[in-house]
Amino acid sequence: MIRKVTENDLINCLEVFHKGYETVAVEFGLTEDNCPDRGRASLPFDKLLKEYEDGTDMYCYEINSKIVAFLGMNYTDNKYKLDDIIVLLEYRGKGIGNELLKFCKDKANKGGVKEIHLGMIDDNTRLKNWYEKNGFENVELVNYDGAPFTVGYMKCILR
Repeated sequence: MIRKVTENDLINCLEVFHKGYETVAVEFGLTEDNCPDRGRASLPFDKLLKEYEDGTDMYCYEINSKIVAFLGMNYTDNKYKLDDIIVLLEYRGKGIGNELLKFCKDKANKGGVKEIHLGMIDDNTRLKNWYEKNGFENVELVNYDGAPFTVGYMKCILR
């Protein structure tokens, strides 16, 4: 079940961030020195709370009252920026990410928004292929000084 995150949920959502992004941090060699918060795998609570307070749309996916996935997105300039889709490792491959992405697209469509944008590790081909399969296309590649990866920016035009 997908539902809106409350402030009381944030500590459990943070656990999803840490566990869910840890696999990416390890796979791509993210450290505090080469990537802030290890690509969100070590995101501090105060940063997540600030995002919540600043109006990031946050949703969680629950199974038996346990938060197993997270969706975060922001509306700006008549488009959504997809900040996070995180699914705990043991729940991956069960369609939860697909449900969260569909939820994001449906929310955008209902609001009259025609584009969803995101940034990701471009070398994460498994994830990049998944986004492409779901209607996203590459729009830009950026190499930031000191970053151990190339950032791929993608967008999806909604119909």
